[in-house]
Amino acid sequence: MVIVCFFLCTPLMAVETIIVGEIVNETTGEAIPNVNIHFRGTKIGTTSDENGSYVLRVDMTGKAQLVFSAVGYFTQRFDIEPGTMAGLQVSLREKVATLSEIVVAPNENPALALLRQVRAHRAENDRTLHTENTSTVQREQTLYVSHIQKRHLRRALWRSLQAGMMAQEDSTYILPLYKETQTFRLSGHEMIPANDQRTQALILTSTDYSTLIGSEGNLNFYANSVSLMGHAFLSPLASGGNLYYRYYLAGEDTIHFRTRNPFYATFNGEMVIDTSTFALKEIHAYVPAEVAVNYVNDIHVSQNLAPDGTISEEQISVLLDFTIKTEKAGTVFPTLLLTTSLKNPNYQNNPITPTNLNNQNPPSSATDTAFITLDSLPLIRTAKWIATIATTGYIPTGTAVDIGHVQEILQVNKHEGVHVGLPFRTNEKMSEVVSLEASVGYGFKDRSVKGMGRISVNLPTPRRHILQLEYNDHYVWSEVDDFDRLLRENSMGWGNMDFTAYAFEALHRDSLCVNTAIRQRQIQFHWFGDWTPNLETHAYIRAGWQDGYAYQSLSTIARFSWGEKKYDGYFLRRYAYSNKYPVLYAGFETGHWTDGLYAHLRLMLTQHAHLGMGGTLTYALQGGAIFGQVPNTLLWQASANQGYAYDPYRFTMLHGNQLLADKYVTLQTEWNGQGILFNLIPGVRWLHLRELVEAKIAYGYLSSEKKNHLYAEVGVGLGNILRVCDLYSVWSLSPTIQWGMRFRIHLGL
Repeated sequence: MVIVCFFLCTPLMAVETIIVGEIVNETTGEAIPNVNIHFRGTKIGTTSDENGSYVLRVDMTGKAQLVFSAVGYFTQRFDIEPGTMAGLQVSLREKVATLSEIVVAPNENPALALLRQVRAHRAENDRTLHTENTSTVQREQTLYVSHIQKRHLRRALWRSLQAGMMAQEDSTYILPLYKETQTFRLSGHEMIPANDQRTQALILTSTDYSTLIGSEGNLNFYANSVSLMGHAFLSPLASGGNLYYRYYLAGEDTIHFRTRNPFYATFNGEMVIDTSTFALKEIHAYVPAEVAVNYVNDIHVSQNLAPDGTISEEQISVLLDFTIKTEKAGTVFPTLLLTTSLKNPNYQNNPITPTNLNNQNPPSSATDTAFITLDSLPLIRTAKWIATIATTGYIPTGTAVDIGHVQEILQVNKHEGVHVGLPFRTNEKMSEVVSLEASVGYGFKDRSVKGMGRISVNLPTPRRHILQLEYNDHYVWSEVDDFDRLLRENSMGWGNMDFTAYAFEALHRDSLCVNTAIRQRQIQFHWFGDWTPNLETHAYIRAGWQDGYAYQSLSTIARFSWGEKKYDGYFLRRYAYSNKYPVLYAGFETGHWTDGLYAHLRLMLTQHAHLGMGGTLTYALQGGAIFGQVPNTLLWQASANQGYAYDPYRFTMLHGNQLLADKYVTLQTEWNGQGILFNLIPGVRWLHLRELVEAKIAYGYLSSEKKNHLYAEVGVGLGNILRVCDLYSVWSLSPTIQWGMRFRIHLGL
């Protein structure tokens, strides 16, 4: 028995294997250089020299398949046993596949015939379908202030930028704001980062402007849609591309493509095809200026692909039009230029064609010098201050203590009338691992003092783990819980409500509206932890008093995501809004209140999905069950929006406390057509309106009353009115039919 176990447990020993030989053309007998030779499923291999000769020496533990491949030839495969020492001459047969062999029907556009072959060979050439094809790329992202003309530098706002930055004869200035360089490993569609990220930031940081730095690179035009800046653009290689593009053959291997409707999310440009393998070799594309993408003025993409389908080089340039333009004064404020560059150091033979922008990137040395010079300018310090307030909700003071959340400074609500507070928070100047936050406020209507205090500690672990201890005495919305907050993970502290709903929260629509805010005094311990790139957890221990009873609870939430881009700042995490996979939440809570024990189980699935030319679909599906007798404030409550503003995650025509349940399921969806219909209407399409359709349904069962409750609503709307407003017409279908108009202030749909 011991002997058997020894042989079963001993690993196979590696045996040296040597293969030598030459590779020739099967028809002519000529040597073939640069043939790719590798063992299938591994990175072990070599290439043939100019004489077609090769030597491969490797230690093998088992039988493997040796693959010989070259552009324009059929692939050959041989099974190799460990310990083989032999000469192997390989004859490769040419692929005779030129344009003359493409079947073209009478009167058919020859570009369509070539394009049909490219689509037919997509599975063979699409690198994202072959995870064994890995490569390493270096990515550089830089954000510049661009298009600042000399006459505008005379203005006091930009005068400080002139000295020492550019030559006096330059008519247009380019100044860097943010720069990031990092190495990635490409495997299929995934970009796996290495631990060598280097950043320089003046005004902007990747944490604060995750939606702005929204182009990772590694674009795949074989897919039906290409994601750029949080929007999906239809690829010219898409299966249904003929409906949206016109194609023209220019030479035997080059196809020009033009959009049929410049208001659709499509490209103009050209692509070069390998006529032997029907693989994409190069593509140069730009987005028409008429496309209704807010603040994006110009997008250019250039991409060169290596013979194995991996990226040789890629450049993306985006002009973000945050400007005020007039006929007389021209450009008053600058445009932002975002560039993303991917380069594979193993392929330097195909220099990429520069994109057609008015300005090219300055040399790295000039960029670094500019960073050092600009950082001390008063304008940059002011811009940093404004950007921090807009993106974090905190007001920096330049010291180790910042002013806390701006919403705590002034509020208007039913209970307090006017609430005035004094909040503060320490920052990284005091400590990078510990943060202290507190606020004191006074309500003039209830004449009471309230406040909160929080200490946060960032643990020194390889992955992000944060501990928080907090005491809070304030009015809270009883229907807002941990899962409701997770629906709004990127909110900047607007009380977990949509900005418009928060701003107009005190304006209720009728006398039946119920004020669901309650006074709560609570002490809470919160632990946040990352376990893998796709799994994070939250755990809460709470004890407090509200609505006349005391309670204690323990809850935990697990968050599962796939391939999601996240940004971590100073005790702040933000998530990229363009994740193409859903996010799953699983939660459990157990607790004790004055009259007994209870438990709460729930699940939630959310996604912001791109539908290509079909726009975007946002949905949130959740369900749960409560066990034990609990007061109304611990029951699940359908979140009611009782004002005239529209909130995507509240039920528009519902009154507070109208739907209480201990067993429930809800589905909230919204479709944004991104102009798919309005872009067909001449004149109207210049308004860049968006089609909006929403549907929400909530079903609940209340065990104490043995009653079912159902609420459903649908709505249609116009989005992007004057670029800042949405208008909805909403119908409540159950339990009674009601109708209402709602609005929403919403920048940058």
